[in-house]
Amino acid sequence: MTIEKKNIKDFWAAQAKKMNLKKEGISNLEEDEELLEEKIISEQKKIFPIIETFLNEDSKVLDLGSGTGQWAYRFSPLAKSVTLVEFSEDMMSLAKQNSKGTFNNLEFIISEAQDFLSHEVYDLIWISGLLIYLTDQELVKLINNCRSMLAPEGLLLLRDGTGLGARYEINNQFSENLGHNYSAIYRTSKEYITEFSQNGFELIDHCDVFEEGSKLNKWEETRLRIYQFK
Repeated sequence: MTIEKKNIKDFWAAQAKKMNLKKEGISNLEEDEELLEEKIISEQKKIFPIIETFLNEDSKVLDLGSGTGQWAYRFSPLAKSVTLVEFSEDMMSLAKQNSKGTFNNLEFIISEAQDFLSHEVYDLIWISGLLIYLTDQELVKLINNCRSMLAPEGLLLLRDGTGLGARYEINNQFSENLGHNYSAIYRTSKEYITEFSQNGFELIDHCDVFEEGSKLNKWEETRLRIYQFK
């Protein structure tokens, strides 16, 4: 499947606008705040036991597809530096606004995630909600770049939507929930593991973020999963 980059950029620009309107108190978007809080707590219970024993004051973190910086802000107190890479200028603008006066160890870079390649070596590479927007060719390019940027004892942590049983594709369909046309590729766990393994990574562990039967598992076709690679 071909993913039109302009559609993806337009989608994230629209999401950034919604987030900004809500922050300014002029959005009439309804959101289940209680469910959102449950989601945040559940995710942190899965993710932070992994990274809290791994990161230290000398650690360097790379956040690919950083969005508004919500995860980078959480990593910032645990690390020496966090590099945020985001292709949406609207999202990056929000990330910079939200970080002012609070975080002083963040670096902001506008780039397609799969094109980003640094001579820097990172102890943790964090990828969240990104790979579903990449083609298979872009995915392989990103994995190879990550391999060269990850420290020898480093960890790559992937949090992404995963197809259940079979690959699930959405091709430029309008989503009433998101209020915009949407394209994505939800690869299976086997596909993710195979792609990373064939390109130099070793799987440590993987699991669903939310328990079976949780109301946070919104869709029958997909699950949000965490993968650990070294």
